[in-house]
Amino acid sequence: MLVIRAVEDLPNRGIKKGDEFQLYIVDAHHHMGREKGHKNTPSGAYDFYAQLWFEMQKKSETLLNEEHLLFEPIGLAAPKLATKLFQSRPNWARVDHGWLVDRTIVFPYTDDYSIPSSKGEPSFKVSNDKIWSWTTRAPHSSRLIGFARVNPLDGSLDGNLIAVKELDRSVFSLGLRGLKLHPLAQLFVDSIDKNEPREVVKRAGELGIPVIFDTRNIRTVVRIKRLVDSMRNDPDCGAAIKGLRVILAHCGMTPGDSRLYEALKDPLIFAETSTLHDKDVPVLFESAYERLGASPINWSEKILFGTDFSFLSVQAMDVILYLLSRDFPGTLADAQRVLAGNALSLVQSPYRTTMGSSEPPIELICKDESFTIQHDLEDQIIKLLTGGIWDLGSLDFMIPPLGTWPEPSCISKGGFNGVDMESYVLSLKSKEKSKEMHFWIRRRPDSLLSCTVLSTQGMTRLETLENASQKLGQVLLKSISDHSQTYQSSREMESEVLKLLS
Repeated sequence: MLVIRAVEDLPNRGIKKGDEFQLYIVDAHHHMGREKGHKNTPSGAYDFYAQLWFEMQKKSETLLNEEHLLFEPIGLAAPKLATKLFQSRPNWARVDHGWLVDRTIVFPYTDDYSIPSSKGEPSFKVSNDKIWSWTTRAPHSSRLIGFARVNPLDGSLDGNLIAVKELDRSVFSLGLRGLKLHPLAQLFVDSIDKNEPREVVKRAGELGIPVIFDTRNIRTVVRIKRLVDSMRNDPDCGAAIKGLRVILAHCGMTPGDSRLYEALKDPLIFAETSTLHDKDVPVLFESAYERLGASPINWSEKILFGTDFSFLSVQAMDVILYLLSRDFPGTLADAQRVLAGNALSLVQSPYRTTMGSSEPPIELICKDESFTIQHDLEDQIIKLLTGGIWDLGSLDFMIPPLGTWPEPSCISKGGFNGVDMESYVLSLKSKEKSKEMHFWIRRRPDSLLSCTVLSTQGMTRLETLENASQKLGQVLLKSISDHSQTYQSSREMESEVLKLLS
């Protein structure tokens, strides 16, 4: 997380000079794999974020001297549970750095592994396997979120689109949580709203995963908007529209074009900032503020932060520093939505595959005023991850429902920024691929700690990371209530938790 400090009093916001805040950051556009001169792995991502922080510090000094900033970037703070996991083994501890960015959405390049090895095999099969191997195993699964990539023009096999079959495999078997499409690289710019690309996007909507499109020009944006409109008017796409979320990478590289904002008025379409730097950055945010201000959705809920590493690098700091500047038309809540909230809300669900079975949940509750029980349980679970039968598919913190993201509080008052570091979901999977579960930790009123073991399949699975009872299924809530046990002794509760995980 980025730690910032107010450089002057802001009475209209209730902020005093010297107040410090922490902003959670998600990079929504990041490549891994190998493509010609580009190569990247998890350690490469963390090294890049360390470099980005170094360059930000240098540039912020100049901006402070020129009185451009309202908030000064002063440090970094790693999420405690994630960094505790990294520190649990010496070889993991070596990559426990680069915490300017807390989570990273990663997907393949158009890389050396993307070409099918035989007829009927999908493009990107090996690439998606590599993304899976990096993003769904400890410790990197606490920082990385994997998206699949497919080529809609791969053709058909036995009457089924090869790309759709690969997307299903990536979601159901690999647990990848979104889709990247590149119309230019895969040569379907002129047919985005036609036939095969449309079927792939439709399937992504049915699966409830976000789709990020590379958009190199505004014409691509217009075609994507046309695709969404046509699906909305097609009765066969009803289920897909309910789950569809489309992200326009690079904002069509035209942040001042009115057609971009006509697309963003659609509740299913969002923009992502990578490639934009220098004067493009204020153009994007000022235009969004002016042109989307009257729409039902808050303008800052439509934009995601991204870097496009390794094709681009430190240009991304221009976006972060602008959000801290006097020129930014929004509040810290708006900045936090752009930097992380919107991306986390679009990803929405924790890691899962079809490996999980459908079983009733088990909730264990105990008083935990000093957080001692929770921290002891975390230590025990990390021990299981480093030496036992379990691996970590993902670590996801609970977030507010979209549209309710709070104004961050200063660190002296708790430093809450919307990402609940004390309530989270650990997606656990057995290393022999025979079992999978969600271990859901929640802080309840009156200092109660709730630990719920959930199946990842069936009617009682956890569908959302939004921390609100109205967002959870009534079947799930009723089943948890029916299988809840309160313990008076912390030792009894810890023993029962470990028994469930043993």
